[in-house]
Amino acid sequence: MKNILIPIDFSENSINALQYAKTLFSTEICTFYLLNVYITNPSNLLSEEYNNSVLTKMSYESEKDLKLFLNKNSSENDNNNHRFESVFKVNTLVKAINSVVTSKKIDFIIMGTKGANGAKEVFLGSNTVKVINRVENFPVLVVPQNYIPKKPSVITFSTNFKRSYIEKELKPLINIAISNNSKVNIARIMMEEYLNDHQKVNKKTLKVFFKEIDYIFCKIDLESSQTNAIKNFVQQTKSDLIVLIHHKHNFFQKLLEEDVVEKISFNSSIPLLILPELKQKSITNK
Repeated sequence: MKNILIPIDFSENSINALQYAKTLFSTEICTFYLLNVYITNPSNLLSEEYNNSVLTKMSYESEKDLKLFLNKNSSENDNNNHRFESVFKVNTLVKAINSVVTSKKIDFIIMGTKGANGAKEVFLGSNTVKVINRVENFPVLVVPQNYIPKKPSVITFSTNFKRSYIEKELKPLINIAISNNSKVNIARIMMEEYLNDHQKVNKKTLKVFFKEIDYIFCKIDLESSQTNAIKNFVQQTKSDLIVLIHHKHNFFQKLLEEDVVEKISFNSSIPLLILPELKQKSITNK
């Protein structure tokens, strides 16, 4: 059974993320935890008693709305594999998610995003990127607001083979590919024409991990930016899902002028799955 966490603020993009989650895991037994976060902002101009009264009322209304949404969603559900639970937290979004992923043993976090313009400040200030960067060791799946939910038939997994892989960090991708009968394009963006010995070993490791799924290796020509290279490849292959490993010192993250993970989070027309880098210590403790 899978436990899926979906932050819900009743906006179109969060509801669309829920619909995508139900489609993606339609054949699997899942519990969907619908998380509504209420952030208190007391006014310094008002008395403490009045602040508490107003905030308590607003908190009650938010929790009531979540219960109504949960009841409506449960009554309309026609998939016996799926059940839904509401989670209401008075906290910041990141702190609330960090609390729930542990207590509910979450497997995936699925979020909707509205998209944004090209300003770097907007990227760094987004709730989506905050969750990707501050919720450790959990896959985050980002769903564009206007994306029509459907099962992924082609998945693009971008890597450069420069790091060793741990099977557990790739399990979310493998499970999605198997349950949706998806083909996986393992695409590398590199200036070099040939792999070195270390990269060849890592490539062989992927072959072992991906033995149960339909996959091929592809090379992406880097003509301009890495972001555009991935986008063009996705369009050419008609991919339905992009998968990246978000480790802190990879070749994506080092390029401050072009943070691929952050830019794609807001500009991709298809869902994006961010897999965290897992180390042996984090696997043991989880």
